[in-house]
Amino acid sequence: MKRISKYITILFLTFIAINSCKKKKHENLCEGQSLPSGKFIFQELIGDTAFTADTIFRDNYVQFKTADNYESVTWKLGNDPNIRTQQEFSLSFINALGVVPIEFKGNKTPNTLCFPNDNGIYTSTKNLTMVEQVEKPLLTLSPLIGKYKGYFTNAPNDTFTVRLEYFDSTKYNTSITGSKNFYWFSNMPNGFLSTLSLPYPELRNGYEIEMGYKSFVFAWDSYVAGKAWLSNDTLYINYGYDFTTRKKFIGKKL
Repeated sequence: MKRISKYITILFLTFIAINSCKKKKHENLCEGQSLPSGKFIFQELIGDTAFTADTIFRDNYVQFKTADNYESVTWKLGNDPNIRTQQEFSLSFINALGVVPIEFKGNKTPNTLCFPNDNGIYTSTKNLTMVEQVEKPLLTLSPLIGKYKGYFTNAPNDTFTVRLEYFDSTKYNTSITGSKNFYWFSNMPNGFLSTLSLPYPELRNGYEIEMGYKSFVFAWDSYVAGKAWLSNDTLYINYGYDFTTRKKFIGKKL
């Protein structure tokens, strides 16, 4: 009798252990799982670099990217009747000005095991703002304009001031500066002096740049080159071409 009782106890404990393992296994299947957010980002393409931005100069291309992976997607861009179905693509908005509402929908097989209410459809809407860079009647100036006092992170005690300015082309000889208004970045690196014979003192310590609304890129030679962006009142620049000369500048707006 004792032997039967002992056998039943062992079976009972085994049953509990098996069910406990099944429960833990089921719980582990959902550990770390999350639903797609439906979110996406805009990026302003300047040269070979994409900068995340919600306001973009309309003569630059806009890159659209999803934050998650989907089995299929659709994008509706303002009044454009064409529906895009790529998870990542670039587009010109050269004829747009102002706010463009962007509607996104992503589809994926629902994960009802972990999320019983999941229907496999994830949506979001966000506004893209396109602004004009050079045409005077429609002009929106970049918030980057100004002076920034900062340093390279490998030499934080050696501070210096750089400046980004916007110039009216009508004040200059257009054979030298071109017919359009232009942005000009100066004193990077500290003490920079142009090798061009520029007759304008305010231009001798700098060079023209490729502008985004809150970012820019520049390439003067194999050493003077960089990719820059503004975050709040701080200017960040990844400076240099290769790993031997690459360093980072951080400057606060004055």
